[in-house]
Amino acid sequence: MHLFKIIPLVIALSLVSACASHKPPPRPGSINAKVEQLSEMSYLQVTDLRAVKRNHLLTVQAEINNTDSDNQQLYYRFKWLDAAGFAVGGEEAWKPVLVYAYQKQTLSAVAPSPQVTDFRLVVQSPDNTGDLP
Repeated sequence: MHLFKIIPLVIALSLVSACASHKPPPRPGSINAKVEQLSEMSYLQVTDLRAVKRNHLLTVQAEINNTDSDNQQLYYRFKWLDAAGFAVGGEEAWKPVLVYAYQKQTLSAVAPSPQVTDFRLVVQSPDNTGDLP
């Protein structure tokens, strides 16, 4: 008889813990919605992201901040998307950039086609993985 009282409690607790472990999706238009990190970055952060149409082409600027006392290597590329969310143009090559200690670096890019209406900034920093202490 006690088993029938315990099973619903166990199910309820497992559902609560499963829901608590998932992060909510990023807000549309937020930096987190536009940035794809391929590695955990401890010291490099995308702190600002701007996009504007100029001459019918989407132009993007991203600001990267290095919070460490050492220089940090960053690799990035843009994914250009049309209104339906499909990729436009070929896949870009990775671009390296060195972000000096306690400095900010601005990345700029122009979409390859007027059909581009959205983008994702893909970043990775192989020497900068892990959690902050």
